[in-house]
Amino acid sequence: MNIILRDLDQTRVHFEAAIHSVGEQAATRAFSRALNSEGNKVRTQVRRALRQQTGAKAALINSETRTIRSSFANLSYTIEARGDYLGLSHFSPRQFGYGVRAKPWGRWQRFESAFLVGSLANNAFVREGRARLPIKKMFGPAIPKEMVRDAALDVFEAAQPQVLAEAMRQIGRLLQA
Repeated sequence: MNIILRDLDQTRVHFEAAIHSVGEQAATRAFSRALNSEGNKVRTQVRRALRQQTGAKAALINSETRTIRSSFANLSYTIEARGDYLGLSHFSPRQFGYGVRAKPWGRWQRFESAFLVGSLANNAFVREGRARLPIKKMFGPAIPKEMVRDAALDVFEAAQPQVLAEAMRQIGRLLQA
């Protein structure tokens, strides 16, 4: 997450004065808490966008993404995605006479000549030739690739975390104590 601070009016002057009055260590802790608070809000928005963009369940999105929270030593908040392409078993596949119907990328699609194999986690496969074997597994979206495109990227870029305002609120709490 990149933070852009603009020197508007006396904001920077007030922030520096507040830092001097509470001490550098307390101000660093307050800034870390502010980063975590605002980062959590952005993470929620990105996960919601990924859910709509990929059509995957929330539990799957949550397990495939992780965050590295800000700490006193590392003042950054990172959202990471891991994993490979997801099998069609994650997207409500249904077997029909023409093949398989599933809902990757949030819309129903027909996969002609495909078939479901229940013993292989209900994944969809397609034959590579006229013979019975070999067969090839069919895949849907990959969370890491989807995270950096379309709606998820737009949400991440549009989110304007109010880190400075939250940091000032955290420092104000310290000054009142």
